Amino acid sequence: MREKPEFEAQASGSRDLDVEQVRSDLEALGIDPEFSRPVAQRLVAIAPGLTAAEYAAILDGVTAAYSVHRDRTGSSDVGANHGNELRRLMEGCTGELRKLDEGLQMLSAYLLRMCALASREGSGNLH
Repeated sequence: MREKPEFEAQASGSRDLDVEQVRSDLEALGIDPEFSRPVAQRLVAIAPGLTAAEYAAILDGVTAAYSVHRDRTGSSDVGANHGNELRRLMEGCTGELRKLDEGLQMLSAYLLRMCALASREGSGNLH
C-alpha cells in the first residue's frame, strides 16, 4: 500500500479543505483520478474545517470504500491491464521475430558463402 500523505493542521487545529489537495491526497492513496475528483469536491462541500486526524480518517474511509467498490465491480483498469498485457506480449513476439530474422540472415550468408566456395572448387554441389 502506498504511503499516506502527511497532513498539517492549521494553528486552530482544523484544516480548510482544498479540492486539488484532497484530490491529490486521494490519488496518492491509489484512488483513480476519475473517482477522486467528484469525491474531493463533495468532501470540500460537506466537511470544511476538519482536524488533521479527522481528515486522515475520512481519507482512510474513502480509500476503503473505493477498494470494496473496485473489488465488487472489477477493477476500472481491467481493460487497460489487458491492453498492457497484450502490448507486452506483442513486444515479446516482435523481439523473437527479430531474433529469427537475424538467424535467417546468418544462415543465408553462410549458404551464399558455401555456394561461392563450392563453385570455386568446381564441384558446384553443397552436399
